[in-house]
Amino acid sequence: MTTTTPAQPRHTAQPLPARLDRLGRLDWAHARSLLTGTTCAWADLEGFHVADAERLPEEPPQCTHVWAWDGTRCLRLRIDGSQALTAALHPGQDGEEQVRVHVRPGFPWARDDKQVGPLPAEAHALAFELLELPGATPATFVRGTAT
Repeated sequence: MTTTTPAQPRHTAQPLPARLDRLGRLDWAHARSLLTGTTCAWADLEGFHVADAERLPEEPPQCTHVWAWDGTRCLRLRIDGSQALTAALHPGQDGEEQVRVHVRPGFPWARDDKQVGPLPAEAHALAFELLELPGATPATFVRGTAT
C-alpha cells in the first residue's frame, strides 16, 4: 500500500468577521429603496441579471432571491410575494451583532447553460464571492468584484 498526500480542497472557505443587521420582512418598495447604490443579481423568468439597483423592476421580480452589494455591505432579499425578508451583512465590521462568515468563490452558470436563459456578459465579467452564514439558520450573501 502506498500513501499519497490527500488532495487539497478546491475551494477552502476563509473566515471573516462581519456585522449582521436583520432588517426583517419589508414591502418591496421599502426593500428596493435600501438597495440604492448597489449592484444586484437575480434570476427571474427573463434570465439571470446583474444590474445597478436602479434597474430593478418596480414590482418584485419573479425570483426567490435578490443579492446586492456595494463597497461596505452585502444585502440578501428573499422574495415572498410582495414582500422581501431582508438582511444586510457588513464584512469586516464590528458592531451590534458580530458573526463569522465563511467566504468562498462563487461561479455563475456556464456560458452555454440555459437553465436561467442567456447569461449577460456581466455574469462572467465579475468574480463572485459567497459569504456563508453558518448555524441553525444558514444564509448566503453574494458580492461581485471586477476580474
